[in-house]
Amino acid sequence: MHSNMNTLFQNMVEYFAIDPKKTSVDELFTDLSNFRAMFVQAVKENGKRREAEEKQRRARAAKEKAEREKQERQQRKKRLLEVNAEKDETGVMDSLLEALQSGAAFRDRRKRAPRPRDEATQMVSQRPVLKDCNHGKHKGTSAKVTVSAEYQFQLGASPHFQGGSL
Repeated sequence: MHSNMNTLFQNMVEYFAIDPKKTSVDELFTDLSNFRAMFVQAVKENGKRREAEEKQRRARAAKEKAEREKQERQQRKKRLLEVNAEKDETGVMDSLLEALQSGAAFRDRRKRAPRPRDEATQMVSQRPVLKDCNHGKHKGTSAKVTVSAEYQFQLGASPHFQGGSL
């Protein structure tokens, strides 16, 4: 087995054109192992670089496409809003139908004012309220239950809560 290993070592040294007197078996295999590890790492880095380049290319293409679509929408909108200087109204119905089909007639980009809150919800406070509570377990005894005004308001709108007390 030792002679077989030496024969294989001699073949490898001859194949890689290495001086067998200056290089030991351990050095050769350590160098080969290091080369393999660095090669695998380089392949992984190249793959990651290719993926990053592909991702950037797709992002750039998507951005250009979005920009083109935005310009096309703006041009269509201008065409829909333009009326000839002579007040010629030919094609108005066609442009209105096109606006309805494309959805441009429904796009309103203005921000809306916040809705005013109901007076009932504005009057709700976070102050706790004490109520008498008798669950029927003990006759003649009652417990004080703390109920927030907000919860009372919610219960007031519920069909299960009637009469204003728990």
